[in-house]
This record gives sequence, structure tokens and C-alpha cells, in this order.
Amino acid sequence: MKKLCLVPIALLWLTTLAVAEDFDGKSPMMCAPQRGHDCLPTAKSCKPLKPEAGRDVNLYIDVANMQVKTPYRTTDLPIQSISNNEKSLILQGTSLQYVWAATIHRTTGRMTIAIADREGAYVIFGQCKLGSPPAAPAT
Repeated sequence: MKKLCLVPIALLWLTTLAVAEDFDGKSPMMCAPQRGHDCLPTAKSCKPLKPEAGRDVNLYIDVANMQVKTPYRTTDLPIQSISNNEKSLILQGTSLQYVWAATIHRTTGRMTIAIADREGAYVIFGQCKLGSPPAAPAT
């Protein structure tokens, strides 16, 4: 009888494992910003970022190809450092005038990214899901 009670518990545990996505960098990710802040050293507080109407503001992260596509650059941001721990996928990179770092929670996909240059910094909080960027339109 005791063994029979363990079967539903084991099935529930396996179902939970199957539902939880592992954001470990093996699959491309689409990350939707939810909140962002523009921080300047001359200001007493950071200002909220306001999305532009009609613009795709999602970030597309492809660890396998070592690149991040953003809506605000024509070229990809290179990923130069990757690390995985029990809780987070951590990405870092530089690009001419910028330095950036991102952390993505391995089971929930919650993202925090900071982008800094000599003028200030952006801090963006968002949610990632597994998936590739939309295909480029045919020309």
C-alpha cells in the first residue's frame, strides 16, 4: 500500500521536472523587458525607460553562436564570457564603448541585464523564454 502511494508523488515530481525549462544556454532565448532604468552619475535617481511604440524591444540571446541581438543596435553584441551555476546563467561582453552583463535564472527565466558606458548605465529586468528570433524578411 505504501508503494502505491509513492507512485503519484513520483509522477508529480517527474511532471514538474518536464515543465521546468532549463535556461542553461543550450537553446536560443527570447527575453522580453518588463522594467528598465536609465542611470546617470549626475542624477539623484534613475529614470524609468519608456519603450517605443511599435518597436520589437525583445532581446534574442544565442549562447551557441555567442551573440545577443538587441533592437537598438544594427550589429550583434558578442558574448565573451559564459558561466553556469546552480541558479543562474551568467553572460558578459564588451563592444567598443559598452560593457554589459546579464544573469538569467536557470528555472524561471527571470533576467537582469546591466549595460554601461562612460556616460551612465541601463539596468533592465525581464522574462526569457526558449525560442529563436523571428526570421528576417525575404528581400
